[in-house]
Amino acid sequence: MPGIFIISLDCEGKWGAADHINNHHEHHPRWFSSNTFTNARLNQVYRNILNILNKEEIKGTFAFVGAFTMSFEEYQANSDWFSDVFIGGQNWFSKFNQSMRANNFDGWLNPDAYEMVINEKSHEVASHGFSHHPLQSELITKSRFLKEMGLIKLVSRLKGMEPKTFIYPRNITGYIDQLGNSGFLGYRNGTEQFPKPISRINNLLREFNIFDRAQPVSTRTQTKLPICIPSGHFLNWRRGLRKKVPMNITLKKYDHIINDAIQNNRVLHLWTHPHNFIDG
Repeated sequence: MPGIFIISLDCEGKWGAADHINNHHEHHPRWFSSNTFTNARLNQVYRNILNILNKEEIKGTFAFVGAFTMSFEEYQANSDWFSDVFIGGQNWFSKFNQSMRANNFDGWLNPDAYEMVINEKSHEVASHGFSHHPLQSELITKSRFLKEMGLIKLVSRLKGMEPKTFIYPRNITGYIDQLGNSGFLGYRNGTEQFPKPISRINNLLREFNIFDRAQPVSTRTQTKLPICIPSGHFLNWRRGLRKKVPMNITLKKYDHIINDAIQNNRVLHLWTHPHNFIDG
């Protein structure tokens, strides 16, 4: 095995920040900002990504949040799918409900992005949850996990897809033993979790490590389903302090990782969010 390259994209719109929506995510009609999450800007990014992948003949994995793929009409017809879910004492759908009352669907409901991907007929469509709420056992019960899996099945049937790979929201795994029962053959492994300030510092410093290595194939992959896909390397989001990371450092880092994967039969799994390319 000469090394494996995987690229996966977490397609979530505002759902990835449903519990901490701020001005970066919202569209304000009184002022223009190039980094707001309008569907028009999101769709342009998706189009650009698809054009690049097609040009380079690279097949990617697009992991969609189920709710993000729905139209407003589909949401209205299936509004019972959006019943309250409390995570850490906060209703996960609070900001979504507020946006719906204000007729602001941008970033929440965007079927065009999904349609663009499936129309290419060359990329894998995976699941990133129905609503992107966390799925670790410390925060939700097994019954709530199974409810989320059921909603994934419902929206998959609605959209005519059958995802076989699962990307955990926020890269925190939970109830892995239940994934197979929900039809998934593989999942992206979680990442080590630290308190947010420490995590941000660690992640930023990691961008300067030009001797970073590719990842080994998981031993779980060889023994049972669902297979564990290495957690991967996050493609630097060039915003805020991360914008200070020189591009030549990033190129040297990935040149080293690619060579390591080839020479040592390892895996380079590159992942990102399409929306990061709106402003970074």
